Amino acid sequence: MLIRFASGSLVACVPIAIASLVTLVVFGPNPQQVALVLAIWCFVPCAWGLWAMLSPSGWVPRRLPVWGFILGILAGLMAIVVLNLPSRMLGISMSNAAKVLVVLLAGVFYYVLWMVVSVVYRQLLRSSAEPSRA
Repeated sequence: MLIRFASGSLVACVPIAIASLVTLVVFGPNPQQVALVLAIWCFVPCAWGLWAMLSPSGWVPRRLPVWGFILGILAGLMAIVVLNLPSRMLGISMSNAAKVLVVLLAGVFYYVLWMVVSVVYRQLLRSSAEPSRA
């Protein structure tokens, strides 16, 4: 379980750091405009680790990308539909068709990232099984 948590959290940290940097460059250090997104992103690596721990045992590691796709759909729904981040951050309103497309793209993006989680999981599992060379 700990290896699942570590692999999910480790992979989530990289895109979150890149996205945070891009957000700060695009919007500048305006805390009122980006505070919600940056606060949410502080919790994302933990959420990814917990999501990896909740994955069905039979799905690990081969079906982790599908499990990630499910998380991507949930995250997309939360960001686009519930929190309405495009309107809050950019001041634009999206049509329902555009919202569906963005949510599906989030699922595909998460699928790709969770392919990396699967690889990291295998590597961590392999390295934990090797005897220590102290």
